[in-house]
Amino acid sequence: MRKSIRESMQWIVGGTVLVAMSGCSVMPWTEAEDPTVVPYKTILSGSYQGFLKNWDEQRQPVFCALIRSRAEWDRWMQPAPVMNDKRPFGPSADHFERKQYLVVARSMSAPDAAERPHVFTPLSLHLRDGTLRLNYLYRAPASGASYRIKDYLMVAIPKERFTTGPVVFYENDRKVCEVDR
Repeated sequence: MRKSIRESMQWIVGGTVLVAMSGCSVMPWTEAEDPTVVPYKTILSGSYQGFLKNWDEQRQPVFCALIRSRAEWDRWMQPAPVMNDKRPFGPSADHFERKQYLVVARSMSAPDAAERPHVFTPLSLHLRDGTLRLNYLYRAPASGASYRIKDYLMVAIPKERFTTGPVVFYENDRKVCEVDR
């Protein structure tokens, strides 16, 4: 008797899983991907051994760049070798065949360790009418540090999703800069 109940339960569970799996292909959340939304990955500013080179903060308080090659990376990023540090100095040259980077930076009071991950927060990346638009939040550090740093937000995007056109950076819903490509 127990054996037949156990076998019956296995058939019921197996049948239920089979029916559920076959129904998943017709569920309403399998909509087509929105072509205006560009997927991105945030790259933390401490991911590489290096820092962003200086720029004229008086003329350009918010620095913006589109980095599409190793040469452009070397133009804007400065390697900073540290003994026993295993982090790379930047992405490999072949990485630039698939990815490109959007960078936005500011000079600011040094944030403390708790607020640093929340200074820059990417919100969205959209491509409409040939213009790539990066929306992000900027929260000025409240640590009250006595020194300033240059910190940045960097996002990696697929190279095939954006090939040409302007890139517009919106900080807290306000346009802060534009890079023509």
